[in-house]
Amino acid sequence: MAAGTGRSRWLLAVPVAAALLAGAGLSWWWLSPQLDQRTLQAQILEQEVTRQHKELLGYSRYTSYLSVSKQTLEAQVKLLTATMVRAEGVTQVLERNILSIPSTGTVAIWYTAEYPFGYDLQPGQYDIRPTATDIEVRLKKPRLVATPAVRDLRYQILSGGLFTDEKAAVIDLYAQAARQAQAQGERLAAEPAVVALCEKKLTEFLRDFLAKQPGVTVVPHIRIAYTDA
Repeated sequence: MAAGTGRSRWLLAVPVAAALLAGAGLSWWWLSPQLDQRTLQAQILEQEVTRQHKELLGYSRYTSYLSVSKQTLEAQVKLLTATMVRAEGVTQVLERNILSIPSTGTVAIWYTAEYPFGYDLQPGQYDIRPTATDIEVRLKKPRLVATPAVRDLRYQILSGGLFTDEKAAVIDLYAQAARQAQAQGERLAAEPAVVALCEKKLTEFLRDFLAKQPGVTVVPHIRIAYTDA
């Protein structure tokens, strides 16, 4: 009788154990996709956080290169020179020492002048710094960075006779034209068109340099602030 009872219990335990195993397998089968989905979601979230972090770094990365950009500007002053070419004309009164008659003479002079404008980019003369919204370049207003070049000079004597030494007279006319171009260039440096041209040269060069640096995705607006306004 006892043996029969033990056998009955064993026979009853088998389906119960099978049911428990089946239930455990079903639970794992049901949970496994959820765990995979949560893992995938966690990976996607991590990738998105990493992407956004890199993107944010790209927006501010340019600040790391502002000091280097100053060195580059100082080394590339010639590339930042804005040249204005103008046809000039003036009526000049000449003294008698270069004319054939003992009196003064009047001569009309025409020439082409090339005016090189730019900024003083020597160390300590300017600064580049980030602000909350842009990049600020602080420096003095544009100026003539070299003596204007005078070429293609032509002249016509209006009164007073002829030159006794035309070669010497032309040399003298070129010298006078150079002095006039220097004075004219100093006046032109303050013209809005010249200032705008110099600003365009500087900001485009600086923006292009920063945009090419590793990790930089955005370069903000570059603003010029004059210290001698």
